[in-house]
Amino acid sequence: MMAVPIYVVSLLKDKERRKKISDDFKKIDIDFSFYDAIDAKCSENKTLIEEVRLSGGDAAEMSDGEIACALSHRSVYHDFLIKNHNWAIILEDDVIIDDQLGYFFDLLNSEKINKLNNDDLYILGGQKGLHDYPVIATSLFTFVDFGKIKLRRVTYNQHKIRRTCSYLISQEMCGKILNLAKKDGIFRADDWKRMKRNGVINNFFLSEIIEHPIVCELNSHLEAERNLRTINKKSPRSKVNLFLKKSRAWLRTFFFSFSA
Repeated sequence: MMAVPIYVVSLLKDKERRKKISDDFKKIDIDFSFYDAIDAKCSENKTLIEEVRLSGGDAAEMSDGEIACALSHRSVYHDFLIKNHNWAIILEDDVIIDDQLGYFFDLLNSEKINKLNNDDLYILGGQKGLHDYPVIATSLFTFVDFGKIKLRRVTYNQHKIRRTCSYLISQEMCGKILNLAKKDGIFRADDWKRMKRNGVINNFFLSEIIEHPIVCELNSHLEAERNLRTINKKSPRSKVNLFLKKSRAWLRTFFFSFSA
């Protein structure tokens, strides 16, 4: 059986990140390959980004960084299809990996891989620390069993899943995403909601095997761009309204965790 490839999407200039994640993979004795991301700040890519911006889709609402991120992940999908892999793990270079990934990877490269469905997306982490993570419910009963690791089906607030920092995806789904991009034009790499709505994704499964550092404007240009666009668009809630909203969300989350 051919081992499931691991792509690490990374800017060529991010030497420190590359060294750290290379050292981390060496510790758990897993092979991976870097995939050079498109650098939105590189002058050589400005023409490409402007061409994409004029091509329609969601480009008018996207920052240069978001366009570059989307193009980078689409490029990985093309490579994945050309090399004819059935499944691939796609990571970004700032994730935190440890023995949990090693354990999961060993089982993934066994007959247990047959438990996966091509039209389901398997999120391997990166949700913790996001504002909406506490209100994403996963099923206590429907999961893919990888020994001590359970990939649980997301039963509530699927539309609040974000990021492209760590996921397991099928060849079939990659093809469907590329076809959707041809039809709709450019859209954000983590617009999982759109992909779900268009039948690309059937179910989401989640397990926090991989961590992601708390993101702020100081360590993420993409986050800085997003925050700049959203600032002052929403009025702050009162403490009472915020408490009531969180309470309702937590009750729903608890209830939906019992869904099959």
